[in-house]
Amino acid sequence: MKNGLLFRFVNGGKAGMDAVQIIFLILLWGIPIIRFMKIYRKLEKEEQEEIKASFKNPLYYLGDGFGHLGLLLIFTGMIIAVPVVQHIGAALLFVGWFYGGVELLDVSYKKSAGVISFSVIATGAYYFFLI
Repeated sequence: MKNGLLFRFVNGGKAGMDAVQIIFLILLWGIPIIRFMKIYRKLEKEEQEEIKASFKNPLYYLGDGFGHLGLLLIFTGMIIAVPVVQHIGAALLFVGWFYGGVELLDVSYKKSAGVISFSVIATGAYYFFLI
């Protein structure tokens, strides 16, 4: 269904992706995954178990996971020229920043207020100027 209505809607009306776009997507998603795998293999068993445990914790995804995934989706949306993917990535990134500010409440109220304020202002600016 490459020439179908759904494909044209998702791909911004274009008939297909360039080879350069495909290469950039492979590099964008491949390099972090390969680097993580290399670093993970070099860790000691205790550290590997800690990482496995953090992946099983849903709060990990709310903080760090949303931030990293949001950035990847923003750039993916830019490369494939699909604004919906870009906006979803921005929303995930801002939620991750906001949750990071909430996590900082235990450490410092000033830093926490700064991060939360920055995430709210960045969200407002993004949606005011880009949507």
